[in-house]
Amino acid sequence: MYQMDALHTGRSPHTGPRRLTLLRSFDTNQPQFLPDDAPNHTPDFQSSSAIGPDGTIYIGFHGGTFFALKDSPGARDRLDLAWSFHADGASSWQSTPAIAADGSVYIPFTGLGNDTKNTLYALRAPSSGTQAQVVWSADLGIGQAGGPTGNSPSLASDGTIYALSGAGQLSAIAPDGTVRWRAQAGPALKVSPAVGPDGTIYTTSLDGKLYALSPPSGGGSQGAVKWTFDFGQHLGPTPLVSTPVTTPSNRGQDAIGSAASATIGPDGTIYVGANNSNFYAIDPAGQQKWMYEAERELAGIWTTAALSADSSTLYFGANKGGMYALNARDGSLKWKYPIFASIYSSPALDARGTLYTGSTVGHVFAIDSATGEGVGDYNAVMAVWTAPSIRPDGTLVVADRSSKVLVLGEPA
Repeated sequence: MYQMDALHTGRSPHTGPRRLTLLRSFDTNQPQFLPDDAPNHTPDFQSSSAIGPDGTIYIGFHGGTFFALKDSPGARDRLDLAWSFHADGASSWQSTPAIAADGSVYIPFTGLGNDTKNTLYALRAPSSGTQAQVVWSADLGIGQAGGPTGNSPSLASDGTIYALSGAGQLSAIAPDGTVRWRAQAGPALKVSPAVGPDGTIYTTSLDGKLYALSPPSGGGSQGAVKWTFDFGQHLGPTPLVSTPVTTPSNRGQDAIGSAASATIGPDGTIYVGANNSNFYAIDPAGQQKWMYEAERELAGIWTTAALSADSSTLYFGANKGGMYALNARDGSLKWKYPIFASIYSSPALDARGTLYTGSTVGHVFAIDSATGEGVGDYNAVMAVWTAPSIRPDGTLVVADRSSKVLVLGEPA
């Protein structure tokens, strides 16, 4: 799922490449993948992939088609389409899928405009052909006014799927598609709910707050807000960089709220970046433990942090100033890797401590997470907003903002 697990640690059990070269690709800029009823005909990837146990790549793009891709047996440099899915008049936008243990793939779709319904689909591979089997669909509620939303579902250990509408309604959905309960948070742009060790659900919003939501007691259908943390009440001394939000495309540039998702530590600490360029550690009671001021920029921090295997270090990218490594104990800076471009790509951490991220300058970077030294750099030319995914065979998957899914690995 998005950032690997329901805690959003960003840690993969697989070991990725340290030298990056292009091994395979798939170009989605083809007429059959741009449906006439899609709300956007741009072959643009702003969502990230999830990887199946067999290495299948699951990813959707703005053009409205969701893909399952596999290595081509007939060409060593190509990915082949296994199956695809399109919901009428809708796109998955920035949503990353979640994959259940039984192979079901969960992905939300939404259209454009105000009061547009968000729908979560459960898909499986077809018995024949290339059109996905729809197992069920669940209504998530309306989208957020002013533009599309691309929130990503999270899977809890008991199989419950947590998904957000653009207007901030959280739905807890059983594996059979039944809605167990709902709770209301604030409007969300591209958030994935994080599930804490005690079952509390955390989600950021564009209304300025982080929400802690709890399931209903006694088998009810309405969850509750345990507490909220107002980022605007915890700013620090450095002046913010902001501009009024006038169009859907610049949401977050007012420095209010967050479009990043929370990362949860083993002790329940919530780590999250915000549009004001601050990165926070918040305890399970909703009190600030520490705050780090990243270099100021519009829309601040849009990435979800990765957490080291020993839970001592947090890694996140900012829209100015590159990749940061912070001490989880007190928020002190361990190292900073300069990238002279914005980073919308949440980092992935492999089993030996290599950190991966994309950038708006078109490069994909591999960084030694212990030292902050760069060990790999691939020039994709086009901007990469997607979080890298590591496959079981040790290859790395990203997608660019033109039309291509790229598989990177060690050169032969």
